[in-house]
Amino acid sequence: MAVHPELGLLLLLTVAALVAVLAQRLRLPYAIGLVLAGLLLGNTFVYSGPHLSRELLFLVVLPGLLFEAAYQMHFADFWRQRLSILALAVPGLLVATFLTALLVCWGVNGLGAGSLSFIEALVFGALISATDPISVLAVFRTLGVERRLAVIVEAESLFNDGTAIVLFGLVLAIAGGSALSAAGAAIEFLRVAGLAVLVGGCVGVAIGLLTRRSDDPMVGITLTMLGAYGAFIAAELLGLSGVIACVVAGMICGTWGSQGRAGAATRGAVDAFWNYTAFLLNSFVFLLMGVEINIARLLHFLPQILVGWVAINLARASFVYGQYALMRAFGRDPWPLSWATVLSWGGLRGGLSMVLALSLPAGFSHRELIVHMSFGVVLLTLLVQGLSMKPLLRRLGLAKEQSAD
Repeated sequence: MAVHPELGLLLLLTVAALVAVLAQRLRLPYAIGLVLAGLLLGNTFVYSGPHLSRELLFLVVLPGLLFEAAYQMHFADFWRQRLSILALAVPGLLVATFLTALLVCWGVNGLGAGSLSFIEALVFGALISATDPISVLAVFRTLGVERRLAVIVEAESLFNDGTAIVLFGLVLAIAGGSALSAAGAAIEFLRVAGLAVLVGGCVGVAIGLLTRRSDDPMVGITLTMLGAYGAFIAAELLGLSGVIACVVAGMICGTWGSQGRAGAATRGAVDAFWNYTAFLLNSFVFLLMGVEINIARLLHFLPQILVGWVAINLARASFVYGQYALMRAFGRDPWPLSWATVLSWGGLRGGLSMVLALSLPAGFSHRELIVHMSFGVVLLTLLVQGLSMKPLLRRLGLAKEQSAD
């Protein structure tokens, strides 16, 4: 059944509403329900509506989702956990990328010699290492998991998206023949990320100065929208990280800019707008993730996908448990060991990894293999790790509220 392009958005919105009702009844994480619905839609019908693309993700979805999450996060919560968050988001992602590349290169070439070079495996490692905690956080809220753990999971994702995109660009340039040295890559990384913080800070302060002086809900919504998309686009146009700029702007607007003359009604309206915007954008992106996945093609690459899935989990576990051991060794109060388990197993992947894979140049060596490995790994993390998160939290004693199943 072909779907006319002009009806595509209406179809997606209808499916999202139906999945929301069904997911609530079946006690299934909403994001996973959307992916399953997208799989059914894309593999059963001739779908011709909107597709997941770099333009859609970067110009529409990411700025809204990142800003909403940063806007709602209390800066004091982030600051208390800043060392753990930044360690996971920057060195943690770098280590995970390198270890993933080593394991994938060894494992995939074990299935067939010459299947993947190390630099190609490093490209895969860079695009697959960013985490997407949407379904995990939904389970956290359902079970009343401690706020500090939720802050670490969410804030890490906010910052490691930016780290992953910058790293992916650098690794892809090296794979394409760029003469960039390790020192040069490190300097470029710091430039792109550091200046993005400055751009996001300037936009956040500018928007905050205006929102602090207004008590009009419509003005508040418009200004925060301008802050979200303005920070992202400004940074991207300057060749910097739009993700990092957007996150910084969101945290400033939410923590400082929401104070001042704005009354409870205005703050409530702005919060409600961004909550709905996040719901809508997440609905579209998780549905489109499912639509993009071709089950028949994934089955063809199943051995390589399993290698990739094992590799990313081993790489993440190595750093998370390593960080836990270092914190204990140096006398710092570490998180409980159970938190390390959740942080390791809860490292789900999402739409960003799929879009980065799709953005590989058409002539890139082993592009089809990397794309399908990425899609398959994302699907496995969502279905296997996402669906097992609730029983894991209960087994570890981290669920304060036992919801009836």
